[in-house]
Amino acid sequence: MRLSNRRSQATLSRRFWLSACWIGLTLFAGAGRAATLTLAVADIPYSAPVLIAEAEGYFAAEGLALHVKHYPVGRICLERLLAGEAHFATVADTPITLAGFTRRDFGILATTTVSGRENQIVVRTDRSIQQPADLRGKRLGVIPGTSGHYFADTFLLFHGVNIDNVIEQPLDPKDPVGALVRGEVDAASFFGTYVTEALHRLGPQGRVLPGPAFFSVTFNIVSRPASQGVSDDDAMKLLRAVQRATLLLQREPERARAIVAKALKVPVEDLAKTWGAFEFRLQLSQPLITTLEAEARWALRRRLVPAGEVPDYLNLVRPEPLKKLDPSAVKLIK
Repeated sequence: MRLSNRRSQATLSRRFWLSACWIGLTLFAGAGRAATLTLAVADIPYSAPVLIAEAEGYFAAEGLALHVKHYPVGRICLERLLAGEAHFATVADTPITLAGFTRRDFGILATTTVSGRENQIVVRTDRSIQQPADLRGKRLGVIPGTSGHYFADTFLLFHGVNIDNVIEQPLDPKDPVGALVRGEVDAASFFGTYVTEALHRLGPQGRVLPGPAFFSVTFNIVSRPASQGVSDDDAMKLLRAVQRATLLLQREPERARAIVAKALKVPVEDLAKTWGAFEFRLQLSQPLITTLEAEARWALRRRLVPAGEVPDYLNLVRPEPLKKLDPSAVKLIK
């Protein structure tokens, strides 16, 4: 009986030892593999550097295990990040402005793209709209919380049209052009290839109204903080991949344009119409902060955010990864 007990104890000891070894080996193997991170990217021309980095395999080449998810606009990308469904996101300045009033759990890694010609007002000429003043009393479609929303209000102010005299109507980000084509709105504030799509579908009934020359949009990469799984090393790998894509954009614009057109499933000719107005460069500069502050004042006036003070957007900047990659790219006043 005692011998049987000793044999049972020995068997249990061996099983325990083997289990411990198996767990140890599994943990060791897992430690050697990088955790897969998720990037939410907007399928618009502003995302060109990120779309190229994905298409050319630059993220994997930098040793970054990255799952890329695609969305129609940057606002949704930021929402996915804030919901814990993405580690990185591409997004324009306006959604960052609005999120900054209530959230502090994300950081701006870099601006990738700047353009002053992507946002435009497309109107239906059969609704008696020939000039900005004709928008009074009309339905103007906007994608809420996007750069197109801010542009629409800036456009009206620039042309002396009181916002209260225009009916702003929200558009579905998944099909913003459809509402204009179906006549559910009389005009719409679009960006990127939505403009060319609207003009193609409207034909002679569509035209673009002249906008303010001073308006520009910055497109950025934001991340979760290090405490939520995005280390400076991972952030730098992502930025290095985007930097490689940016060099391709600068040195081989025609090839780059073809890659982006394929990724967005649009004709190259549509991209070419505003391509020359893009500035593709990794940077963190003071104009970004100035833009965010100006948009914050707009958001407070329009009651799009809780009443309060303009946030300190410098506290939302995460400059360390870009500084390590290219110290000259960071030009912020603290």
